[in-house]
Amino acid sequence: MDDEVFSALADPTRRRLLDQLFERDGRTLGDLVSAVPTMSRFGVMKHLRVLEAAGLVETRRVGRETHHYLNPVPIRRLHDRWLDKYRVRAADALLDLQRVAEQMEDHLMTTSLAPSLVSSVYIKARPDTVWRAITESDMTVRYYYGSRVEADWQPGSPYRMTIDGALQIEGVIVEADPPRRLAMTFHAVWDPQVAADPPSRVVWELAEAMPGVTKVTVVHEDLLAASATLDQVSGGWPYILSGLKSVLETGEGLGPQAA
Repeated sequence: MDDEVFSALADPTRRRLLDQLFERDGRTLGDLVSAVPTMSRFGVMKHLRVLEAAGLVETRRVGRETHHYLNPVPIRRLHDRWLDKYRVRAADALLDLQRVAEQMEDHLMTTSLAPSLVSSVYIKARPDTVWRAITESDMTVRYYYGSRVEADWQPGSPYRMTIDGALQIEGVIVEADPPRRLAMTFHAVWDPQVAADPPSRVVWELAEAMPGVTKVTVVHEDLLAASATLDQVSGGWPYILSGLKSVLETGEGLGPQAA
């Protein structure tokens, strides 16, 4: 998979398309075509297919339109493997997420809501195994920044995530369809800035890509543009999904807290 990612990144047009999604996620094909005026719509579509095949771009239907999202997980994994595998912040070196937050703040938007964050990864594990890793504390503590989860996973029930007993995230289970889909509200309280933001929504989608392999997609919705929560979770999800993959495939997490 690393070869596919390196190959996709080698082309300057594909890097330009990724830059466009880096600046503002959730763009339509028309938006991206306008960013490469010397190339036909069909040419842009071909480049997008290469980026999708490498896992660098995810697409989602929004009404009648297809929106394209930068998936930073493969870049995060390259970062961990080739640069510094023990650093825990997902914004280091390859992704300057502070710049993204500043650009989004300056960008003229028709709504105060930011585009959804979409991250995905393929894991060599069955969906039921991945579901247990998402919902059981003996697993979450190994990849989710050392967090333990408390929930009965029934729609309408509350849940809590704690680190060493201190509350970090709280919310309500909106939908639970094991082992395929889990939706919940998300209110981070780990510092005063994120605690002041209103709740958003996180959806986990698990799909069997082939026997023994699960595609895991996390969609973080209803985030306010330029909010502290958006700034902080943008780098968190790639790290969490990379850690989940590492734990399930190798038995080891990415950092010291996962030991």
